[in-house]
Amino acid sequence: GTGRYFPYFRNQEKNHHGYLALACLVSLAGFILFTLLAYLFKDQLISTNSQKSSLFDTYFWYLIPLTFFTLFFNVFDLYARMLYDTISGRVLREFTKRILILLVLVLIFFKWISFPIFMILWLIANVIPTFLMMRRLIATGNFSLKTDFAFINKDIGRKLLSICFFAILTGSAPTIISSLDTYMVNKKFGLAETGIYGIAAYFGIVITLPARSLYSIAYTVISESWKNNDLQNIKNIYRKSCINQLVAALFIFLLVWVNVDNIFKILPPAYSAGKYVIFFIGLGYVIDSATGVNGVILTSSRHFKYDSFFNLGLIGITIGLNLLFIPMYGITGAAIAAAATLLIFNLFRYFFILIVYKMQPFTIKSLYAIVLAMAGYFISEKLIPQQQNFILDTVIRTVFITVFFGLSVYFLKLSEDINLFIQGYLSKFSKNN
Repeated sequence: GTGRYFPYFRNQEKNHHGYLALACLVSLAGFILFTLLAYLFKDQLISTNSQKSSLFDTYFWYLIPLTFFTLFFNVFDLYARMLYDTISGRVLREFTKRILILLVLVLIFFKWISFPIFMILWLIANVIPTFLMMRRLIATGNFSLKTDFAFINKDIGRKLLSICFFAILTGSAPTIISSLDTYMVNKKFGLAETGIYGIAAYFGIVITLPARSLYSIAYTVISESWKNNDLQNIKNIYRKSCINQLVAALFIFLLVWVNVDNIFKILPPAYSAGKYVIFFIGLGYVIDSATGVNGVILTSSRHFKYDSFFNLGLIGITIGLNLLFIPMYGITGAAIAAAATLLIFNLFRYFFILIVYKMQPFTIKSLYAIVLAMAGYFISEKLIPQQQNFILDTVIRTVFITVFFGLSVYFLKLSEDINLFIQGYLSKFSKNN
């Protein structure tokens, strides 16, 4: 949350007026509170699901170091991003940690280690990126825990306290919202359906990966633009982010959906019940991606409190939608509720930014992108014959969507940034040949 005010702290010679130390102190206070609550409510947390109580009870205290190192990884990553290093944290989180966890999973899969050893190694795999992130900051000369409380006058202190409070609301609400559907499916149907829902939802969440990369870059630039009152730059970023994220999300969604039946051929038959979970979760995240960096604009602006209020209101809406759709459509109903929640939330943000800042990010190119995606799906489903070999079928459909959608986006010039990326790639390819 304090990242919004980093532009006011920025001063390389003075270690940015102790910003990192301040962020660590605030995070440490939050961690101590979390640990206290975990201790006080341990029994209630464990008893919420008797089927998992024994395992959860055994490894409950692993939550403490896991939370600590995850929290400080996020602190170090945010600090690095404020200093325009948007790559290190993303590589460590999205690549290094996943590779380490995959290696641990391989060990347990082949029964080379026992489950208790697996849990220890899994925890270590989650801890290592934090130390690597800290090492990166030290190597670049940006790691300093010296405080500069003299810099924080009453006005800055009051603003920091306010934004920290609302950042807790803004940060916790999405976690609660994203967990509600899984929790309610579990309570209604049990662990088997919850597992199916979780695996199916994962394919939908893949659609958000391009947007996540953009958020980490945009936050720093937009925060600086707010400080300089450069609304035109924010408007340009907003508009570009919408079309770029929409095109990327539609492309990934298309690849997943045209191959959805082939995906389920490599999974146990029971998982086919999650087919339309993939569709609705994916559709929800396409909507979320299509609205660009609206969340970054709001949370880094002076109206950041409203985003917290939107998040809190959304918790109630999410509960209501799940109560409505889960009894009607089962696990697919939970996915419908998730998609509807994302639609409502982004409508709130869209109209707020439109009314307050007069920023409208959509153009006719957004409509073109949607029409292209629909055309690509129609051709793939109706005109490309189904192959008996599902691997060959997957390759054919993937190549078709990539060529059709990619070339259409390029020649229609839907996105200047995507065209530059493709031109750069083609230029490198031609030089190598």
